[in-house]
Amino acid sequence: MKARQIRTIQRAVHLVGGLAITIYIYLAPPADSPAHTAIRWFIVPVLVASGMAMWQWPRIRRMIRTKERV
Repeated sequence: MKARQIRTIQRAVHLVGGLAITIYIYLAPPADSPAHTAIRWFIVPVLVASGMAMWQWPRIRRMIRTKERV
């Protein structure tokens, strides 16, 4: 997979997650709903992970290259 494709996928996941959180905040589903559980245990962690990956991608790529050479 090329770097451009990876960035496009990361951005899409990040934007969809952000949209889900925005909808969650403005619609405020009840605490026992499946939407609440999905936001709490799936969307927020994926959003954090994709944000960190986009932010630290050059460092991650260098670590991968270093491990491949060893």
